[in-house]
Amino acid sequence: MTDTTERISLDVLLLPAFAADDFEMEKDLPDEFERWLSTYEFENSASVPGANMPVYYTDDGIGITSTGMGKAAAAATVTAILAGERFDCSETYFITVGIAGSPPDVGTLGSVFVADHIVDWDIKHRWVARDGKTEEERNHPLELFSYRPHDYVYHLDDDLVAVALDAGQSVELRDAPGMREYRNQYSQDAARSDPSVAVGTTLCSDEFWHGETVSEQAQWLVDEYDVGTYATTEMEEMGTATALDRFGVLDRFLSVRGVVNFDRPYDGQSMRESLHEGAEAETFDAALENVVDVGSAIVDELRTDGASFDG
Repeated sequence: MTDTTERISLDVLLLPAFAADDFEMEKDLPDEFERWLSTYEFENSASVPGANMPVYYTDDGIGITSTGMGKAAAAATVTAILAGERFDCSETYFITVGIAGSPPDVGTLGSVFVADHIVDWDIKHRWVARDGKTEEERNHPLELFSYRPHDYVYHLDDDLVAVALDAGQSVELRDAPGMREYRNQYSQDAARSDPSVAVGTTLCSDEFWHGETVSEQAQWLVDEYDVGTYATTEMEEMGTATALDRFGVLDRFLSVRGVVNFDRPYDGQSMRESLHEGAEAETFDAALENVVDVGSAIVDELRTDGASFDG
């Protein structure tokens, strides 16, 4: 791959959160970045000061870079690209492509969700229930952040989301025996269903929380913002969306996430078992392949009709 100093125009910029090289661990980890390299011919690269890694791109305008994990890393990488001089993003579509968790009463392993709203879980008031001095404080240990200059939620472009959903639903999703066996441990109908492509709110947090109690609190926050039921949980979208919004291009952003874990244990399973054993390599492989297939179908649709699409 060659690094160039010329200004580069991109039709689409794919934004996985992480590549295996981001980690200094002996354990094999899922790689949101690597499997895209066999989908498009990323023959070129350009370094961007402040970004997590170089941006790799094809001769015909598809780019990819991993943002780094978490909201701060995602915001820094996207800001560096938009503020830098290497890339012309005046007509670029930005697509997060990665993995996520899901509540078992909404989604299942291997499903792919296109987000229509992004909610920030981290900015709020919360306390430990047992520290409450009143029954209401003990039963409901959180409230909206009282100093907020605005609600911490983004509504993504309805027309663009609809285009992505239509393209994604044309894809036949992969399933795997291990995924079916694991999700059948859950009693919820949604968890036991086959993978599908759907739309829903994504809940973004730097904290990898887990369990039904926190899930109930998370849904309360989503209800306060009146954006339905959250479908996925992840760690980057609010940072990416904030950067894009500051540069006036949020209307060209899509979040496409494949489900690799449930946000709580099944009956009889411990929290640590659910956290550390719930997502096996087979699940990561199938979900990431589904994200690549759905994501590339969306890219093809946007590049075919993008010139006439009015987002």
